[in-house]
Amino acid sequence: MSYRKKHYPPKPERMEQQTLLPDLEYSNPGVERSIYTGKLTSGLPYQRPVDEKAVDQLIQDWDERLLDPLTVSFRDGKFFVVDGQHRIAAMRKMNHGREVMVSCKVYSGLTYEQEADLCYKLDKAKKRLSLSQSTNALAESGTDAEIVEIRRLIEESGLHWGLNKSRSGRGKHGEIQATRAVINAYRLLGGPGFSRLLYLLRAAWNGEPRSLNAVILSGLALFLKTYETEVNDHTLIKRLQTIEPEEIIRRGKMDFSTSSTALRYARVILEKYNGQRGGRKLPYRFKG
Repeated sequence: MSYRKKHYPPKPERMEQQTLLPDLEYSNPGVERSIYTGKLTSGLPYQRPVDEKAVDQLIQDWDERLLDPLTVSFRDGKFFVVDGQHRIAAMRKMNHGREVMVSCKVYSGLTYEQEADLCYKLDKAKKRLSLSQSTNALAESGTDAEIVEIRRLIEESGLHWGLNKSRSGRGKHGEIQATRAVINAYRLLGGPGFSRLLYLLRAAWNGEPRSLNAVILSGLALFLKTYETEVNDHTLIKRLQTIEPEEIIRRGKMDFSTSSTALRYARVILEKYNGQRGGRKLPYRFKG
């Protein structure tokens, strides 16, 4: 018997079989179908508003090969557009305002909240959402406990969190359009402290739009955090009522000694609180 016959090295084919992974299968419950745009409902509260400039840019860069199916939810007998309303607007515009047939991926069995969550995740993956738009989608989905709590406290105060709206002008009476400042104030003060801030704002200026400006929110939050138990709420309300929000904003802008926006406006509020004759003055305790 030869040496070759005495030894049986493993066959390459057998080794390859040992290292193969089993085939993986991924399933997607969505069903692709063509739907007339006249049967599609869009503009739901969790969606970002249609931007005409974005629509015109989409038309300018239009390439049929790059189009994905619209994401659609079939709920309560209607087709709701979760993702793709800008594409619909572009196709209608290119078709002289007439409806068109579009390719859709249709999901059944989603709740409104699940649609909002899917919209948020799709837009986040494509990096299309602003902070206010993503916060609005999270609020509508109910999946983020912090955002849900913030909106609940704002509504309980008699104000409204105007997320997902144009920042081209002033908000409506009683409407807070700030997003980052609101979230930061909540995180700085906690729930009870944040509720106190909202109460003070509403009691002092009754929801005047400029009083709900991001800089005033930030300044008052820092002021309350610094002098939490020393501030008399009744006194603060009375003294804030004697100054227009616009004046606080103007005076804060004139402070070039710090780069901290919150500190600039907290100083104005402290000065106003201490400005009246009589009463106990608060010492300067801000850092920076």
